[in-house]
Amino acid sequence: MKKKINISIVGTGLMGLQHIKAISKSKKAKLHSIVDISKNASSLSKKFKTLLYSSVDEVLKSKNLDAVIVATPNQLHEKHTLSFLKKKIPVLLEKPISDNIKSAKKIINSSKMNKTPLLIGYHRRHNAIVSKVKDIISSGKLGKIVSANVLCWLYKHKEYYKEKWRISKGGGPLGINLVHDIDMICYLLGPIQYVQAFTTNKTRKFKVEDTATVSLVFKSGALCTLNISDTIVAPWSYELTAGENPAYPITNQSAYMIGGTKGSLQFPNLKNWFYKKERSWWKKILVKEDINKKDDNTLINQINHFADVVSKKIQPKVNGNDGLVSLKIFAAITKSAKLGKKIRL
Repeated sequence: MKKKINISIVGTGLMGLQHIKAISKSKKAKLHSIVDISKNASSLSKKFKTLLYSSVDEVLKSKNLDAVIVATPNQLHEKHTLSFLKKKIPVLLEKPISDNIKSAKKIINSSKMNKTPLLIGYHRRHNAIVSKVKDIISSGKLGKIVSANVLCWLYKHKEYYKEKWRISKGGGPLGINLVHDIDMICYLLGPIQYVQAFTTNKTRKFKVEDTATVSLVFKSGALCTLNISDTIVAPWSYELTAGENPAYPITNQSAYMIGGTKGSLQFPNLKNWFYKKERSWWKKILVKEDINKKDDNTLINQINHFADVVSKKIQPKVNGNDGLVSLKIFAAITKSAKLGKKIRL
């Protein structure tokens, strides 16, 4: 039997907990330890029968540590990630790569200088449904992609905001949720040329936004609109429709629509709309749904991929530069909303 990769989790918030659960189900990795000072971390270490450390310095002195997952607040990503990369310990870094571009570049440079793998936690790329969508678009089945629409409407309970970093710079739904959608739409449709955005905080009245509308122009000429709010009671967000993260109940809806000259595709429910012969709005449009679409192993897939990266079998599917691209788009969105004008990337 091949040796399992020993992974430590730094940060036991929402995503840290999901990573712990994913590791427990992985055939390629096992939980080495938890690094956190919260009461929740103490109970988790007992539940999963693993070591508990109170600091990054402590876990760095431990034995048999192969890799780490950094799942701390965005503002701490640089500090924690650099500590491990300097010791040549591979890192799976939760998205976004950091809360600013300068910091992100330091992380990428450290990975290169220390010749140590860095995987950014845009876990949706490990979803079999997303792979199917990528294949459908690449095959030309939809024709030339003309436009896309992404909806991310959800309602976050007030308890969610007890963590103060979530109402600080980079902690709103743009930085926490929409960065996933930005990464995925770029993965599917290619590089972006322009962005324009409008944001508001009129509902929750925090310093950060609670609602935003973002328009994208791709270099291919395709357009995309992303609409996000964490103040709307609704079933339409990738988190609630994909069923890939057990933290969210599935709604069996779709959050993405991608339209081309030969057909359109909704997902995650993978409904393909098309005409049998002549394309005309006067003709009956047909729909075909992929009934074998469910993928609830995405986070486990990501852990297994990370284990293969650590074992030097493959390169990271989402590397530091991918994370930087998403962060630059996020920065352009923020700048556009502030200045009220279109920003070129």
